[in-house]
Amino acid sequence: MLEIVLILLALLALPLLATCIVITRQQHVRFIETFGRYSTTRRAGLSLKWPTPIQVATSNFSLKIQEIAQDISVKSSDNAFVVIPIRVQYAATASRASDAFYRLEDPETQLASYVVNQVRATAAGMEFSELFSAKNRFEEDVAETLTDRLGDYGYTIENVLVDDPQPSDELRRAFDRVLASKRLREAAENEGEAVRVKAVLEARASKEAMVLKAEGYAQFREIIAKGNSTALAEFVGETGLSAQAVLEFFAQTNAMEALRDAAAEGGRTVLVTGETPKALHGLYATEEREG
Repeated sequence: MLEIVLILLALLALPLLATCIVITRQQHVRFIETFGRYSTTRRAGLSLKWPTPIQVATSNFSLKIQEIAQDISVKSSDNAFVVIPIRVQYAATASRASDAFYRLEDPETQLASYVVNQVRATAAGMEFSELFSAKNRFEEDVAETLTDRLGDYGYTIENVLVDDPQPSDELRRAFDRVLASKRLREAAENEGEAVRVKAVLEARASKEAMVLKAEGYAQFREIIAKGNSTALAEFVGETGLSAQAVLEFFAQTNAMEALRDAAAEGGRTVLVTGETPKALHGLYATEEREG
C-alpha cells in the first residue's frame, strides 16, 4: 500500500518538477516571476526555478535585430501626396531586456506610430521636389526621435532605411504632362532658333551678293568710263574736233544703232528718246516736202 502511495506521489510530482526547468533559446531571454512579480532574467541555456505557481517563466523574448516596414503617405508643403517607404531595424538591449518586455505592450505597433508621426512632420516642411533629395534627413530625424523615445524602454535603433518617394498615380500623370509640355516647348524653341539662323544666313548671303554685284557694276562703269575717256582722247587727237562735237557724234551714232536694232525687231520694239537727233532733222524735212 505504501508503495502505491509513493508511486502516486511521484506521478503527481513529475509534472510539478517539470515546471522547475527553464530552457532559454540562444539570443533570447526569459523572465522569472515570483507570484506575478518580476524576479530575475535567465540567459540562453538550462536553469531552474521554483515550481509553478510559486514562480513562472515567461516565453522566450528575442534579442535579435528586428525590422518593421512602413509605407507612409505624406503631404508636402506644396500639397503633393506621396508614399515614402521606410524600414527601421531595432533590437532590445540585453542589459535592459526586462524594461523592453514589461514597459511596452506592443513594441512594434508603438514604434511604428513614432515612425509615422516623425516622417510626416519632416515631410510637412518640404516641397515635393525636396522629398527626393531628403532621404538622409528622414533617416536622421527618425533615428534621433526613436532613440530618444525608445531608449528609456530598453530598445536601440540599429538602422533606418528610406527608399525613394512614390508619387500617386494622379501626380505621376500630372508630371508626365508637365514633362511632355516642356519637351514640346524645347522642340518649338529649337525650331524657331533654326528658322532664325536660316533667315540670318540668307540675309547675310543676300547682302554679300548685293555687295558683290554693286562692286561689279562699279568696276564695269569704271572700265566703260576709262574706255570712253581713252576713245574720246584718241578721236579728238586724230580729227582735231572739240570734245563736245565728238560727244554729240557718239550720241548720234548710238541713236542710229538703236534705231537699227529696233527696226530689226520687225516693228515689235518702240524706241522713245527725249529729243530728235540732229542727224534725223534732214530726213524729217525731206519726208515733209515729199508728202
